[in-house]
Amino acid sequence: MRPFEVLIASHGPLADGLLAAARMICGEVQGVSTLSLLPEDSPESFAARLRAALAPGRPTLILTDLYGGTPHNVACAVVGREPSELRCVAGVNLGMLIEAMTATEPLDDALVERLVISSREAIVDVSARLAARR
Repeated sequence: MRPFEVLIASHGPLADGLLAAARMICGEVQGVSTLSLLPEDSPESFAARLRAALAPGRPTLILTDLYGGTPHNVACAVVGREPSELRCVAGVNLGMLIEAMTATEPLDDALVERLVISSREAIVDVSARLAARR
């Protein structure tokens, strides 16, 4: 069992779509939830919903869609006010989510670094690689 929760926060339904795709690959995994910024949300209302979505006393990894976007900025503000059991990473993609969902180690600097590095390495200009083979 993963020793932390995962909360995907995004603009609109992106978080729900990422979780649905990850479940196609991994099956149902407990402790993973989504939070979508809706057009009618203010940063304050989104922050209230984000705080309500956190599992009290459980380390939580918040994965946001866009660095500098409202879901990310609100998550950072909440993480900055909470104990160190919360971590936030921007730029969530399907690979990062799957790796976070299947992680069994504690939520610490090493895990966060591994998620970021593996996500960066998974972004590949395939056209350039194919052209290099010709």
